[in-house]
Amino acid sequence: MKIGIYGGSFDPIHFGHVNIARTAIADLGLDKLVVVPAAMSPFKTDAAPGSGLWQRLELVKAAFADVPNAVVDMREIERGGVSYAIDTVRAIVAETPPDPLGNEFFFIVGKDSLDRLDEWKDIDELRRLCTFKAYPRTKESSTEIRRLFAENGVVLNDDVKLVEVVRAGLVRKNGFCPCRLPKLPEFFCPCDEFKAQLADPSFRGLCHCRLYRKP
Repeated sequence: MKIGIYGGSFDPIHFGHVNIARTAIADLGLDKLVVVPAAMSPFKTDAAPGSGLWQRLELVKAAFADVPNAVVDMREIERGGVSYAIDTVRAIVAETPPDPLGNEFFFIVGKDSLDRLDEWKDIDELRRLCTFKAYPRTKESSTEIRRLFAENGVVLNDDVKLVEVVRAGLVRKNGFCPCRLPKLPEFFCPCDEFKAQLADPSFRGLCHCRLYRKP
C-alpha cells in the first residue's frame, strides 16, 4: 500500500495546496493521501495563527473534499502546540495495518521546503520512515485560468479582467472562491496575504486566488 502524508499550516488553504495533492496522488500512485493541518509550525512559533484552528480545519476539509484518496487528519489540531512531522509519521506508520506486498510511506512537501529539511526534528529517522517527494508550490496562474475557461467555452481577451471571469466561476464552486475561502464582496478577500497586499502601496493586481483585484 502506498500512503502519502501531506502536512502544513494550510493558512490560508488555496488551489496550490490542492494541486500538489492531486499531482502527488497521480505521480506516486497513492492509495491514500493523509492531509495533516498543523496546529503550529515549528518555524512560525512567534506568529499568531491567521485562522482559528477549527475554522482552518473545516476549510481544509472543504478544499480536499473532492480529491480522490485524500483524507484530512485532525490529530495535530487536536494535539495542539507545536506540530512536529516525526510525531505524526511515527503514529501513522504504527497504526497502518501490515500489507502482504509491503507499505510505502511518502512525505509530500513543497520544493521550497527542501533547503530546510536538515532543521526538522529527528530528520534522519523521518527519512528512514518515509521517502520525501517535493512538488512546486504553484498557485493558479493567469495562463492556467485561461486554459481552464477555454476548455469550458469561455474566451478571454486581453481587455477582459480575469477577476470578472473568475467571479462568474463562483457558481460552479458552490459559493467558494478558488482558494476555497467563503465568498465575500469584491475587494474584501478574507485572506491575510491579500489584506497585507492592500496596505502595500507597491502592490498591483489580483489576490492569490485571482478573485479579488486591488482597487
